[in-house]
Order: sequence, then structure tokens, then C-alpha cells
Amino acid sequence: MIYIAIAAVLLMFIFLLRLVMIKKEMRRLSSQVERFHKGLSGKKVDIALLDKDIEELAGNINQLMDLAVQSNRDRIRSDRELRQAIANMSHDLRTPLTAIIGYTKLLGASSVTEEKRQEYMSIIRATADRLHILLQEFFELSLVQSTDYELKMEPVQMNALLWEVLTGYYDQFNERRLEPDLQITDEVLIANVDPSAVKRVFENLISNVIRHATGHVTISLKEAGGNIVLIIRNEADNLSGQDIDRLFDRFYTADRSRSRRRTGLGLSIAHSLMLKMNGQLSAELNDGYVEMRCEWKRK
Repeated sequence: MIYIAIAAVLLMFIFLLRLVMIKKEMRRLSSQVERFHKGLSGKKVDIALLDKDIEELAGNINQLMDLAVQSNRDRIRSDRELRQAIANMSHDLRTPLTAIIGYTKLLGASSVTEEKRQEYMSIIRATADRLHILLQEFFELSLVQSTDYELKMEPVQMNALLWEVLTGYYDQFNERRLEPDLQITDEVLIANVDPSAVKRVFENLISNVIRHATGHVTISLKEAGGNIVLIIRNEADNLSGQDIDRLFDRFYTADRSRSRRRTGLGLSIAHSLMLKMNGQLSAELNDGYVEMRCEWKRK
């Protein structure tokens, strides 16, 4: 009987000792988490007591710490991008406004000839139109990237829609002396998409090519692996790998000349619309050629 009592006492002692050690380890974990929370330490938690449940708890805490660190990095990057976006927006809006104000003052000068007056009026109208387009793009980007923005998906014949958009850009291609190599399949390609959104994607990508292409341009539409694939390829000697990585970022522009700086909103809008339609828009740089690639699931 006495042996049973001694064994019970020993078991109780071991249990209490284990409990004390666990409480001590929990206080240690709590202290490490508190130091991390206050920014006094960036270390992950570690444990001194070998216990399966405590090890699992420490692992979960470390995962939460990783998420917190990544979230903080994302916030810092977003803040930096927002500041850069505001600076770019300020420049993009201020430039045409300054021009309009300057030419308006010139119109008021008594020495201005009628010929110069008409020239100034033409410049003011063109600049005002450019400012109007910028404001529309700012609004469209904020609208498209809103979580409340919904598309109306329906079966759309992609071939016909692409030809319709290309026809509207015929004169602009001629003005830039560009003769695109059109490789659009005769096979009817249908996707479940929002027709206005797809048209906007086509327009933004083609406008980008017309604005920046300096040589050969290829536009192809085909079926590949169950997907409908649009590829727009053109020479781009002035682009780098870093430019390609950020091509769809809001307000990013590969043109570093302040006098010709553009918002880059068109590609960002196209990218956002593609995501809304469960499609993909990517860009690659190969041998001095940039290749824009859109993919939709074929219906």
C-alpha cells in the first residue's frame, strides 16, 4: 500500500513540475510575442520545453509572424507606390493645365496675329482633350479596380470583335506608317466574357503599340490548349527586364523623359479587366521584342 502511495506522490510531483514548466514556457512565449508586437525584436519565437502541443503552438505563432512581416512590407510598398502615383498624377495633370493657362494668356496679348490666335486655339483644344482623356482614365482605373465593379459575361465571338476594333485604328496605323502583320485565324473562337471589357482590352493594347512601336508589329489570334490567345508583338529596344516586370503597375511608365511622361494607365486598366474576366495578361521581352499575351478560356 505504501508503495502505491509513494508512486501516487511521485506522479503528482511530476505532474506539478510539468505544469510549472509549461506555465513558464507559456510566459516565455508570451514575452517573445509581446516584444515582436512592440517592435523590440524581429526574431521568431523559440521554445525550450520539448512538448508536441507547445511546438505546434510556436509553429502557428511563427506563421502569423511571417504574415505580419509580409503585410508590413506590402503596406510599405503600397505607401511608396501611392506617393509615386500621386507625384505622377500631379505631373500628368499639371503639364496640360500649365500649357492651357500659358496659351490662354498669349491669346490676350494685343500683338497676336489672327494666324497665331488660331494656332494657339488649336493647341489649347488638343491639350484640353488630352487632359480630358487623363481624367477619364483615372476614373476608369479606380472604377475597374473596385470590388463592386461587376462584368456582364456572355458568349462573344472574339475574331469578329478584334476585326471591328482593328478597323477603327486603320488611320492611326497609317499615320505611324505601321503595317501590322495580322495573323487572325478563320476558326470561330468564342469565349464567355464581357464584350465591352474585351473591346477595352483590345483598344488599350493596340493604342499602346501604335504609340510606342518603331518597327515590325504582329497581331495574332488563335486557339491554343483550349484557350483563346491574343498575341501582340512589336520592337521595343528601349525596354528592360525591369520595365517588363512593372509594365502593368498603376502609373508606371518606361519612358523616363519628363517631357513625354505618360501615366501608363491603359495597360493597368487592361490587366485589371482581364483579371475580372478570369483571364490572363502577361508581357515578355525577347531579343528586343515585347510580346503582350492575353488568354481567355474557350467556350
